[in-house]
Amino acid sequence: MTVRQRNLPNNDREEEENSSPSNVVPSANSSWDKCIDDEDSSSHEHGTQQPLVESTISTKQQEQLKTTTPPPPPSALDNFLSFYSTFSYGTFTADQGLKILQWSSWAIAYLTASSSFTSRFKNKHISPSFRHVYNDLSMARYALRFYGFFQSLEGYRSGSWAGGSWENPLIAKIVKYLMCGSMMIYYPLEHVAYAGWQMPKVVRVDANRFSAVSCRYWCAYIVGDFLVSCLKWRELKRKLTEVGHLVLKKKKEDDKEGVMTTLEEQNTITKKLRHVKIQVIRCLLFILPAINWSLPNWATDPLLSEPVVNGLMLGEAYTCVYQSIRNICG
Repeated sequence: MTVRQRNLPNNDREEEENSSPSNVVPSANSSWDKCIDDEDSSSHEHGTQQPLVESTISTKQQEQLKTTTPPPPPSALDNFLSFYSTFSYGTFTADQGLKILQWSSWAIAYLTASSSFTSRFKNKHISPSFRHVYNDLSMARYALRFYGFFQSLEGYRSGSWAGGSWENPLIAKIVKYLMCGSMMIYYPLEHVAYAGWQMPKVVRVDANRFSAVSCRYWCAYIVGDFLVSCLKWRELKRKLTEVGHLVLKKKKEDDKEGVMTTLEEQNTITKKLRHVKIQVIRCLLFILPAINWSLPNWATDPLLSEPVVNGLMLGEAYTCVYQSIRNICG
């Protein structure tokens, strides 16, 4: 049985979870109600009568609130998908830890397989042992992908995989139809391949073929992720330039409060831009292994050698963890 491993580049949900929300501005209704309440309590203390205009405005507000149509409640499916996404979100970080162990185990096995190493350290079991760990971790990561389909469906319906709102509408469309859509096909194919490898006498399928087909949809995801990251890069770079000019303007006006606020916005954009740049690097590290595993004879006659493919995956694993740590630390 030949098994290859790969993992998906994280969407921007992680960055969105770790980023702090912007300053909340109270709505006009809540601010006005607060003012009325304060003035009401003050007038009662002094025994004065409230002006008629305030009660009139308050009545109009009440009528407006009554006539405002509330948003439709979320469907049962949306409630289930939201709960499922929250419950299974930990699989992203769990998979990151497993793939570090997986590809590091492969690297140790590869480096200790030479005859010079075994003759020097008098131990021929190091490389096979780490190769065994590598294969076991590969299967463990396949099991984690059983969470993936509903996460993809939730991203398709809610747009959460876009990583926030963007001025370019093409970003949301690529994320929804190309990235989420491809993953909703990718995961079921991966499950069939996993069952074929693990239970060949029960699930009688060509597991290698199903795996190759699933990787073609993974390639589509990577291409979409790369395009989205480039579009975000361009938009964030433009915003960073505009904010830089605004900082200079605030400094000339000696607006210290405005300078501080603008610098905070500049820092937020810089962090997002850093995240996007790392995402582009991850896509570039992913694409060659994905193409290699998408070919029909990837298991018997691979396009690329094992050191090339697994070396790229090792680099992506550490890049991914670095990206997550920077998002957490700020």
